[in-house]
Amino acid sequence: MFNRKMTISAAAAVLLAGAVTGCTSGKEEGKPEASGNGTNQGAAKKIEKVYVYANFGNLASSNTVSKPEALEEVKKYVIDKIGIEIVPIIPPKGSEADKLNVLLSSNEPLDIFAGSMATHQSNGAVQPIGDLLDKYGSNIRKLWPADWKTSWDALTTSDGKIWGIPTGAPVAGNGVLLREDWLKKLNLQMPKTIDEYEQVLKAFKDQDPAGSGQTIPLLTDLASLNDGFAAGFMDIGYGKWVDKDGKVKPPQLHPGYRDFVAKMADWYKKGYIFKEAFSSNRTRQIELVKQNRVASGVVWNTTITANEHLLRQNVPEAKYGVAAELKGPAGNLTTLGGVSTSGIMINKNAKNPEAAVKLIDWVQSDINNYFTLFFGIEGKHWKYTDKDKKIIEGLNTDYMGDLIPGLSFAYTVQYEKNDPAFTPQFDFIRNYITKMDRVKKTALADSEFMFDTKTITEKVPTSGDITRMIEQETIKFITGARPIGEYDKFVEELTKAGLDKWIDAYTAEYNRVKGK
Repeated sequence: MFNRKMTISAAAAVLLAGAVTGCTSGKEEGKPEASGNGTNQGAAKKIEKVYVYANFGNLASSNTVSKPEALEEVKKYVIDKIGIEIVPIIPPKGSEADKLNVLLSSNEPLDIFAGSMATHQSNGAVQPIGDLLDKYGSNIRKLWPADWKTSWDALTTSDGKIWGIPTGAPVAGNGVLLREDWLKKLNLQMPKTIDEYEQVLKAFKDQDPAGSGQTIPLLTDLASLNDGFAAGFMDIGYGKWVDKDGKVKPPQLHPGYRDFVAKMADWYKKGYIFKEAFSSNRTRQIELVKQNRVASGVVWNTTITANEHLLRQNVPEAKYGVAAELKGPAGNLTTLGGVSTSGIMINKNAKNPEAAVKLIDWVQSDINNYFTLFFGIEGKHWKYTDKDKKIIEGLNTDYMGDLIPGLSFAYTVQYEKNDPAFTPQFDFIRNYITKMDRVKKTALADSEFMFDTKTITEKVPTSGDITRMIEQETIKFITGARPIGEYDKFVEELTKAGLDKWIDAYTAEYNRVKGK
C-alpha cells in the first residue's frame, strides 16, 4: 500500500523484450516433437493447435498488425520445428480484459494467456501446471535464474501448486543519474556520499550549467524519492516493516524515514529539488530532460535513459551516468521492487495444456526461438549485428509478434537492439536493474505477495484515506508547507484515521503467512 511495486509490467517488458539472449538446450533443431497419428513411419504427423491470447503486451504499443504472409511464414516455421500450430487471439484495443473474461467463461478455445493470481487463480480460471512442468518444462525452469526464486513463489499457493510461469523479476528501476558532461565541466566527481551529492547539487544550482537560471539540480517525485533514495536513511528498504513489538508498520513510522524527509525538506528549501517536483507528471519530466535542464534525477530510469538520445539531437555531448556508488548514512539508497503475482497461465478449460507447455518450453529453450516468435524470421524480419553479444536489428515491421506465447524478463536482460536510442536503457538493464549489491529489500519482500488483500481491505475501510493522507502530508513536510517539528502530530493524525486497524490487519496477515 505504501510502497510502489516496481515490477516489470507487460508494456515495459515489451520494450525490454526487444533485446534478449537466452539459454540453449541440447535439443536438435528441426526435429519436431509432435507425435505421429498412426503406427506407420510414413504416416503424416499430427499437428497440435495451441490457442494464445496475445495480451502479453507485444502488440499493446502499436496499432500495426502483421502482414498475413509474414504471420503464416512464422506459423509454418513453428509447425515444421515442433509440430504445433499457434492460433493467435488478438485482443480488442481497450477491452483486452473484457474479451479475456468472455473467453474464460465460454467454451471457445483458449490455452495460454497472461493472468494474475489475484484475479484468475483465485477465481478458478486457471489450472495448476506443476506436473506439466515436470514432464515438459525443463527448459522453462532452467531459463529462470535461481536468484529470482521469489517470482516462482509468487505464483505458487501454500499447498505447493504452481499456477503460472514468471514473466517479470523484482527489479530496481530507480537510480540517481547525473549529467557526466556537466560534472566534468564543473570539475566535479561522481558523488559517493550524501554530503558529496549535496555539494554537487549546490554547484549545479550556483554555477547553472544549463544557463539563464534554467538548471534543475534534482528532478524527482515523491514515489521516486521513496523507492530510489529513502532506503539510504533506513536499515531496510522503503516499505512495510516489523517493529520491535512484532507489529507491521508503514515506513512513515520508521525513525530513519523521518530523517530522510527532513533532509529532502532542507534540499527543497535550498532550491536543489525542482520546485514543481510534486505537481509534475512524467510527461513534464521528460520534456525537462529533452530541454537540457536536468542536472541530476532521482527517477525511474527510463524517464532519462529512454529520452537521452532526443536530448543529444540538440546537445551532442550530453551524457547521463549512474551514481552507482552513492550511499546514504544507512547504506544503499535504492529499494528492490516487489515480486509480481502475474505470469503465463493455462486456461482451466484448455483443450491441449500439454502442447501449450511444450510450446512455451520450446520458446524458452533457445533465444533464437524467442526472437522468431517475437520478431519474425531471421534474415527476413530481423538480423544479428553481433551474434556473440546478442545485438539485433529489425529489418521491417511485417511481423509484429502475434504468436509469442509469453514474455520473459530472463531473456530481456540478455540481448540488445542495435539502435543508439536504446543503448542507455539496455546499459541500465544490464548493469543496474537486477544488481543486488546496490539495493535493499523491504522487510516483507518474501511474504507480502502472499497477503490476502481482500481481507485487509475489509478490516481497514479507511485504508484509502490513510494512503492519501500520507502522500499529502509528506509532500507538505518536504516543501515546507508544514514544519518537520509537527511529524509526531502527523503520526497522531494517522492513528485517528485508523492506522491502528491498518497495523493490526497487516500484522495478522504477516503472522498468518509466517505461521505464527
